[in-house]
Amino acid sequence: MIFKYRFVVLILFAFIFFSCKKIKNCPAFNEQDLSYMPYKKPDTLTFRNSVDSIFEIYIQNINTSDAYSFECRDLKMTCPCINSVEILTTDSRRITPYVFLKMEQSDVSEMQYFYYLVQNFNFEFDFRNELPYIDQMGHMEFAGDILIGNRTYNKVVIINNFDMSPANISKVYFNKTDGLLRFVEKSSAMVWDIVN
Repeated sequence: MIFKYRFVVLILFAFIFFSCKKIKNCPAFNEQDLSYMPYKKPDTLTFRNSVDSIFEIYIQNINTSDAYSFECRDLKMTCPCINSVEILTTDSRRITPYVFLKMEQSDVSEMQYFYYLVQNFNFEFDFRNELPYIDQMGHMEFAGDILIGNRTYNKVVIINNFDMSPANISKVYFNKTDGLLRFVEKSSAMVWDIVN
């Protein structure tokens, strides 16, 4: 009798689990959300150091995600659609295109991650959800307003590379509105500032 009861419960559970799938159609990246991206094609980002050397990043292309469908198996049917935009670049040291910045967002949460690649240093930040808690994150700092050249940049975040990455970057300064503002090399402590 117990075996029969367990078998019925197992069949019922399997039926519920396998019948709780639904095809979810996800939209393409909304072009209006490009307003969250600090770069446009064909921007050139120019950085200068204290000995007047120049480093440039060239925006080659902006790729947005297409519409897609997938089978949602979540019992609550809260499978997220993730759409994204990628900023494809080259720079004055690399001619092979790479993804300099990728932004991903979800339709079921306020998540909006910005993934950067600066001189082989990868980092990510969600301005909406992580900025209020930045003081609890050991490798991040909120710098507030900083002056570079003759311009003040607001709500600047600093990511510290405490040897999490072998890249030759010790710090990166950036904000949501303007993107990458400054980076500091690990080996030489050379500071590279955006030219405004």
